[in-house]
Amino acid sequence: MTFPYQLEGRYLKPTSGFSSYGRINIILLSSALANQLAQLKMENQRTQGFRYQKKSAANMVSGFRQFLYFTAYFKLVSLPASEVTISLFLEFMSRTVGYEHLKHLLYTVNYFHKALNLTYPEDSFQIDTTLQGLKRRLARVPFQVLPITPDIMRKIYKFLDMRKTEDLALWCSYLTAFYGLLRKASTVPDTSSEDRPTCLLRRHLQVDTQNNIVYIYIGFSKTNNFCKRDVIIPVPGNSDPALDLVRHLNALYNAVSCSADEPAFCYRKKAYVNYSTFTSRLKVLLKKAGLDADLFSGHSFRRGGATFLHDNGGTTLIVQASGDWSSQCFTKYLYLTEAQRLCAQLVMQAAIERTIGM
Repeated sequence: MTFPYQLEGRYLKPTSGFSSYGRINIILLSSALANQLAQLKMENQRTQGFRYQKKSAANMVSGFRQFLYFTAYFKLVSLPASEVTISLFLEFMSRTVGYEHLKHLLYTVNYFHKALNLTYPEDSFQIDTTLQGLKRRLARVPFQVLPITPDIMRKIYKFLDMRKTEDLALWCSYLTAFYGLLRKASTVPDTSSEDRPTCLLRRHLQVDTQNNIVYIYIGFSKTNNFCKRDVIIPVPGNSDPALDLVRHLNALYNAVSCSADEPAFCYRKKAYVNYSTFTSRLKVLLKKAGLDADLFSGHSFRRGGATFLHDNGGTTLIVQASGDWSSQCFTKYLYLTEAQRLCAQLVMQAAIERTIGM
């Protein structure tokens, strides 16, 4: 494309073939361009800030802060860091954290070096050997919380008062997480209002009383960060007075009025079930039911729903789609009882018996 102006002293003069509204002062033009460029740079910095979710970004800042504390304490050069410094940092942190967290810390140190245009020891034999050695040395069986089952839910239900809207909202959140195989982060918000778009809002739970179904609309999750798809989960009602989501959600909506853009489990104006209450109340209820609360967490509903669905005929594909897993890594969530494992061994025993004398 031909530029319609040519330089003439401190002005841009229109070339032949182009209409002109007069000469353009280069100083004014340069100033305008500089302002636009400065604004563009600010917008780009803001865009780069969207690379990670709020919590992921906070975790990275926290990890890098630990690295800076470490180097300051031992009087080491932090930026740019040598492969020796990074290896010693991993060794030091291995006293208190596991292998997976060490990988996260290493990535964080690498990221901040690149963000600050500093040289990072890529493909360092010493760093790689340290990390792999720690992987072997720290090897252990990972702890997995136990699944929440329908029987457990019936037990803890007895310690709730459905006449209280706070208890009613809490119970609706538990039922929704169980039937929807939802993560806690997809069910209830953190205490910050900025986290609301990533959890269920009132408009995401629709009760179809005529057909006795609750429709759960999920447009954002851990595996759907960019809202590329909507997941709709139809949850039919049932005759169990404790486990019927349609009945309890209807009662909550009739008792508590709130905006469609408020968190789904509001129990009064500007008060709703959040991360803290979701987990802390669960621990209290489990203890009252005579169970070891340390063996469960908010994630137990997701694991419990997946296990219950699989145990009752849900195929691998159905469980994967229902829980919105991007791969079949969810199979590690499925909980097999001793009796179920015995059934598997009896199948093998029967097969061996059939081979005797052949």
